[in-house]
Amino acid sequence: MENVPVLTATGGTSGMKGFGGYVRKYIRLMRVKTLLIYLFPLVLALSAGLSMDKEGTARSVPVSWMTVLFAYIAFFCGSMFSSSLNFWADVPADKLHDGLYKDEDISKQPFATGDMSKLETWLLFSITGVGCIVFSLLVNARFAAFMIGAVALLGILYSHPWFRFKEKPVLDIVTNATGAVLVLCAGMAIVSSNLPPIQPVVFGFLFGCDFYIPSVANDVPFDEAAGYHTSGVVFGQRNLMFSMIPVCALCAAAGLWAVLSTSLNWQYRLFNGLGIFVAIGFTVFLFLIYRPPHIELNVNLIIVPLAAMLLFYFILGIYELAI
Repeated sequence: MENVPVLTATGGTSGMKGFGGYVRKYIRLMRVKTLLIYLFPLVLALSAGLSMDKEGTARSVPVSWMTVLFAYIAFFCGSMFSSSLNFWADVPADKLHDGLYKDEDISKQPFATGDMSKLETWLLFSITGVGCIVFSLLVNARFAAFMIGAVALLGILYSHPWFRFKEKPVLDIVTNATGAVLVLCAGMAIVSSNLPPIQPVVFGFLFGCDFYIPSVANDVPFDEAAGYHTSGVVFGQRNLMFSMIPVCALCAAAGLWAVLSTSLNWQYRLFNGLGIFVAIGFTVFLFLIYRPPHIELNVNLIIVPLAAMLLFYFILGIYELAI
C-alpha cells in the first residue's frame, strides 16, 4: 500500500467553504476536460453504430432514449469513479505539481488539499462505482462488460496502489489507449451486437498513445520526486517525446487505411481522416513548444476542437435515434 494518501477525518483544509466550494470540489474531481476526451469515443461509436444499424451493416439490439440515457449516466459515474481514484492515489506527486500545462491545477485537487473526509471518500467511491454497474446493466450485458471493463482498467488497475499500472513503463500509456478503445466498444454495444470495425479500433489505440505520451513526459519531474517509475522516468523525458514520431507515423497509416476502406461508414472515415491531420499537427506542434522540463501546451488547444467534434457527433446521434 505504498503511497496511499492519508485522508483527514473531517472536512477540508484549503478553504472550500459553503455550497459553492462544495460544488467546485466535485467539478474538480470530475476533471471535465479529461472526461470529454474519453466521452468522445462513446459518442462517436453510438452515432456510427446507429447509422450502421440503419444501413444493415451491423446487427442491431433493442435501443431507446432511456437506454441511451442510462449509458451516459453509467459513463459519467464510471468517469467520476476513475478520476477520483486517480486523484486519491496520486497525492504524493500531485502535492508537488506546479499546475502548469495540465487540464487543471492538480496540486489543488481535494485529496491533496485535505478537503475529503474518510466518510465522504467512501460514499463517493461507493455511489459512483455502484452507479456505473447498475446503469450499465440497465443498458445491456454487452455494454456493461465493456463499460465496467474500461472503468476497472482506467480506474482500479491504472491507479489503485495494489496494481498501479500508472507506475509501470509502457503499461501506463497502453492502459489509457486501451481504455479509450473499450469505451469505443461500449458505445457500439449500446445499439449493436457487433464490435466497432477494426480500422477505427487500431487508429483509436494509436491516436490515444500519441496524445497521452506528452502528459506522461510533462509529469516526469513530479513523478520522479514522488518515487514513481513511469515511462517518462524510466526512459527519460526526451526519449519518450521522440517515441511520438513512430507512433504518429503508425497512427497516420492506420487512419489512411480507414479512409480508403469503402466498406467503412462515413462517420468513422471522417473521424479517421481528420485524425490523421490532427495527430501529425499535434506531434509537430509538441516538438515546437517542448522546453525541457515542460511542454508548454495550452490544453484548450486540444479540448476546444475535440468538444466541437463531440458536439457534432452527439447531435448526429440524436438525429439518428429520432428518425
